[in-house]
Amino acid sequence: MSLKNHDYDHHVHFDVTSLKDDFENDSCVTYQRAGDTIIVSLGFLQINHRYTIDLKLPCNLFGDVSSTQFKPDVTTVPNLHCRITEFSGVKHDEHDCYEMKIEFFAYKEKLMRETLHIVNSNDDKEVLKLVIAARVLGKGKGTPMLRTGIHCIGVEKDEESEASDFPGFSKGS
Repeated sequence: MSLKNHDYDHHVHFDVTSLKDDFENDSCVTYQRAGDTIIVSLGFLQINHRYTIDLKLPCNLFGDVSSTQFKPDVTTVPNLHCRITEFSGVKHDEHDCYEMKIEFFAYKEKLMRETLHIVNSNDDKEVLKLVIAARVLGKGKGTPMLRTGIHCIGVEKDEESEASDFPGFSKGS
């Protein structure tokens, strides 16, 4: 039994129509609405890093709200790791979105979900929850490519790595 080299093709071939280029989707913050909750997916972030996130929430996430205005809900308990720093509760016709700026601190590894609330200016019973979700990489696990609108504004010191039982080297003796 003899085998000929041309009988085996060692190259992998992909059907171009079945390939989906997710690079564009991966470079943008994504939004999804479920009931009274809007989930904002930030992608990968790095532990102990503080970020500012520019969000442009599409108006269609809010339903039929042609004349509705929203504002941050100040009656809820403040979130220590995620807060709205700027909010434009009026729909921008040229962009067809609501704009806000959020400060986010990635304080723990793995999946982080932080909840913020915005309320209808005309009806304080209509509250929308914004769930800000991110996958946080631990120390030494790599540096993520940040999505559009996400900017690192600082790194907090890691107390565990700064503290050491080692007394250091002494001169002499």
